[in-house]
Amino acid sequence: MWHAHKILHFLIVFWVLMLGFSVRAMVDIGDIGVGARTLAKGKAYVADAGDASSIFTNPAGLALISDLNILSMSGTILTDVNYLLFGVADSSPMGQIGFGYVNASIGGIPVTEITGTGSTAAVVQSGTTDYSSSIISFSYATKLSRFFRGNGEDIYFGAKLKYFLQGFTGGGDALYNALGTGMDADLGLMWKVKPWATLGLALNNCMPSSLGGRFIWQKNDETESIPLATRLGGAFKILGKEQEAIRQHATQRLDLLFDYGSVQSTNRPAAMNIGLEYWPMDILALRCGIDQKPKASEAGIGADNNLTAGVGIKFNGFSFDYAFHQFGELSENATHFFSIGFVGPSIDGKYAKKNWWRGILPFPEVAPKPILKSFKDLSEDYWAKKPIEYLATLGIMGGYPDQTFRPNKLVTRGELAALLVKAKGFDVGEVEVLEFSDVNVKEWIAPYVTLAIENKYMQGFSDKSFKPQKNITHAEAAGIFARFAGLYVKSQVTNDVYKDVPRSHWAAPEIAACKLAGFYEYVEGDELNQKEFLTRAEVAEILSKTPSVKSRIKELISGEK
Repeated sequence: MWHAHKILHFLIVFWVLMLGFSVRAMVDIGDIGVGARTLAKGKAYVADAGDASSIFTNPAGLALISDLNILSMSGTILTDVNYLLFGVADSSPMGQIGFGYVNASIGGIPVTEITGTGSTAAVVQSGTTDYSSSIISFSYATKLSRFFRGNGEDIYFGAKLKYFLQGFTGGGDALYNALGTGMDADLGLMWKVKPWATLGLALNNCMPSSLGGRFIWQKNDETESIPLATRLGGAFKILGKEQEAIRQHATQRLDLLFDYGSVQSTNRPAAMNIGLEYWPMDILALRCGIDQKPKASEAGIGADNNLTAGVGIKFNGFSFDYAFHQFGELSENATHFFSIGFVGPSIDGKYAKKNWWRGILPFPEVAPKPILKSFKDLSEDYWAKKPIEYLATLGIMGGYPDQTFRPNKLVTRGELAALLVKAKGFDVGEVEVLEFSDVNVKEWIAPYVTLAIENKYMQGFSDKSFKPQKNITHAEAAGIFARFAGLYVKSQVTNDVYKDVPRSHWAAPEIAACKLAGFYEYVEGDELNQKEFLTRAEVAEILSKTPSVKSRIKELISGEK
């Protein structure tokens, strides 16, 4: 009886996964491996983003993360099939990258053979075998503006390369060398149409077989296709912060997600996925959804509306998620999944302190508008007024005793070193030894120069000098800002960047990277004036566009700082 139970569970699980595929179609176990948070929301994921689960759903969602993200999930399907998932994602100078691993396995499957003939024929067990199927993936995501010179700021692109490995171990001669490997790729897009509405598109297993998109069994060199799956969907913030949701609430959030997907197969119907996620307070999430799955019936192929539900807890960067997922009409087929995740600290190295209890106690919460430092020589319509005031309020740039900022004053190399270090929030101490002959260890700029050099933002000259009083041209500053912001700089560019910056210019790659990142949006016309010196106003404008400073400004505006 136990043997029959084991075989039945194995067959049910993989019949569910293979339903609608051709006989020679390889099973993609990633259909389930999306994380407990996503499973609890009915697997409506194509427009959802913000954590490492995007590795397993729509890779474009990784473009929205800014810190280290780790995710793991485990569960047992139909009491026998063990399911394991692990993913890690982080930002890099070229964009966001991720690594994922998914495994489904079942052990002790009886292997039988027929002995005897005629009336003496009998089915007997000849041994057992273990089955395992794994997917290893590498993902990349970024904003489209990285490739289209600042255009497409709200559109995100992602790609994922997958390596498949599955097979049987044990089982004697019948299952000898029953192993196979394969490869395929996923592509994804997300478009933030409104602050409260995001649309998504995911193409799973879209690599042509001619480029390697197939699965090959070692035994007999059997080749299987990996069916293309297409998903369209949307995520809508029904309840949330002002200007981020359809209806405003200071502490509570409600998201609605909807997906519509189909598999490239003539006998598998399209399916829908619907999910809800409600955050009554910052540390607690309640989720539910419907995950539609094709099923065989007397009338042909229909669909099961599988109910899903779950809960999530977030605390000090860690997340704990539980998901309940129904599989078909039998209650014993319901499965429970658990995920543990981690989100790294924010760029300034600290977590924001949240009053999570305010979501359930009837106390109003008002985020006061920050009082910005102002300067009497900045008119209300001055082009760099806001960046200057933000950086002054944050303590990155200061004014003069007469309450002026002097925005057109030129910036020296020593001053820029200090501004870069302050912008990163580094601790500054005394300096005992300095390698430059023209910077005394007792000077106020000495520790800033030391840190700017150590972090490779700036460099000295071949004569062992730093030239702290030297002004900086736009061309010279481009490389400094590119390194400070961690931008990806090509070795060479194919087109002229500006009229006065031809592609052959020594600083063209750095200037192109800064332009692509939006640092030069204030520049009017088609010339950078790359030989002119940098002013204090221009430094404030450019620094405000760098990721670390932008994050600090966002905290300041939101009242978290």
